[in-house]
Amino acid sequence: MLGKPYVSLDCSKLIEMEKSTNTLNPQITAHKIKQLGLIAGTGQLPAILAKSAKERGYRVVALALSEDAQARVSPHCDKVYVIAPGQLGRNLKLIRQEGLSEVVFIGKVPKLDLLRNILKLDWTAIKELSTLPNLNDDTIQFAVGGLIEAQGIKVLRQSDFLRHLFPDYGVLTKGQPSAGEYADVEFGFKVAKEIARLDIGQTVIVKDQMILAMEAIEGTDEAIRRAVRLAQAPVVVVKVSKPNQDQRFDIPTVGLNTLNAMLAPQSGGVLAVEAKETMLVEQDEMIKFAHQHNISIVSV
Repeated sequence: MLGKPYVSLDCSKLIEMEKSTNTLNPQITAHKIKQLGLIAGTGQLPAILAKSAKERGYRVVALALSEDAQARVSPHCDKVYVIAPGQLGRNLKLIRQEGLSEVVFIGKVPKLDLLRNILKLDWTAIKELSTLPNLNDDTIQFAVGGLIEAQGIKVLRQSDFLRHLFPDYGVLTKGQPSAGEYADVEFGFKVAKEIARLDIGQTVIVKDQMILAMEAIEGTDEAIRRAVRLAQAPVVVVKVSKPNQDQRFDIPTVGLNTLNAMLAPQSGGVLAVEAKETMLVEQDEMIKFAHQHNISIVSV
């Protein structure tokens, strides 16, 4: 009667069309699936966290702070943007544009890189940094976290996704530290806790109850290399958390690069980390490397 034949629609095709449409518009799917913004610095941790988040059912959108970070996280993310750390206004706009209500910070963001690119800061970053009492890591991180959460976006803890990387108390290698090395660990632990409290660094390197080097802006690995050059012998490295470590930011981490930095003319040495507070990346590879070079790894 209407002059047109009745058309039977394939419901399965309609469902597929809806899925396709929702995939293109993340704000439509925001209420259906968990979404995570991944602020990815350098190193291997961003990819490990992205993989963990995907396994937990998250749609992961990465804001990579370098092309290297982009390459590492891309296999585990639904979408990746390359951003500059000083472009706070643009980065917040991307987070809102993607409909993200949760973000996590992970990976190294060398402060020296930020200082070398100071002219690339946008107006939002300039306004925020100009109000800070200093440019210590904690001060900058808390300010950025506060700015993001003021937009109604929750900053999650790194440990929410990476708890399996935190070792418990004990010796992780076959070789155990000597009595003298344990004395160095105890001595170094107290000093490391103090410089961590002052937000200077979180690592000290010790030899025979003498401090050879303390971590500052150069980072853990460079501080270790400096100590090894001075000692020309195996050293004891102690890495700790800050007294009130905010696990949303910059959890102390060690990996194969840490052990490589410890290599001295003679084999040996001790890497001591604070138990349940420090992440070990590539733990199996680290233990194998430590056995090859007679390095003890202990969680205290």
